[in-house]
Amino acid sequence: MNITKGELRNELISHFLIHHNIKVFVASFEESNAKTYKLVAGKVASKIFHDPKRDFDFKAYDIAGEKIKDKLMLLNLYQHAEWKSLREDIIQAVNEGAKAVFLDPITNLTDGVSSAEANTLLQSITQDLAAMALDMDFLALMFCHLKAPDGHISGEQRDKFYREEKYIGLGNCDHEWGGNVYSNQFTGSRSMMRKCNFLIGLEGNKDPALPDHIRNIRNLKLLEDREFGESGVFPVYWSKDTGRFIEL
Repeated sequence: MNITKGELRNELISHFLIHHNIKVFVASFEESNAKTYKLVAGKVASKIFHDPKRDFDFKAYDIAGEKIKDKLMLLNLYQHAEWKSLREDIIQAVNEGAKAVFLDPITNLTDGVSSAEANTLLQSITQDLAAMALDMDFLALMFCHLKAPDGHISGEQRDKFYREEKYIGLGNCDHEWGGNVYSNQFTGSRSMMRKCNFLIGLEGNKDPALPDHIRNIRNLKLLEDREFGESGVFPVYWSKDTGRFIEL
């Protein structure tokens, strides 16, 4: 199982739908709406619905569907996004009652432009979105990819960490292999650090040499808190049986 930002996104979507009973608008540019729906329903039911190798629980799927019916709003923009039209879609969704807006990934809005232009564009988008969220009273959550780190650790150093039972937060190395996540590694990080109230990184280690119970651990790392200046690391475990995160 690829435990990515999408898993965290869907966990949060489910939380807002079920525990806060609010409408949620989701623009997920890297997957089809059918898959997004199954993933969110899976969080609600604590079941896996999108994996063809799993037995499909039709009853649980229908029950989950009733719980999120009329509250989950999905925008069909697979692999294509343009801020001008997306902005209008967000306004329409909020006017129809959406109180939380999920954009994943925000970097799809800068496809086809240079790095310098991308940063300028993301700064404009995040500033506009922040103002919209305040004026129209909704919560905006943006997800983005990380820039590759510029360092690495030796095999000897990695083995030493593993002997010490340290698998995450290994320093300046590949994120997929336990590297630290830093604020400046967020694509468009300069604009996000100025406009967003929180920046949260997801750290983990997918080294195939490690057992599943280690590879399924993630650290939620609070990197920026503009309001109160808090920070912290919160370990969670992803259950392959339920598809849910469990706080450790």
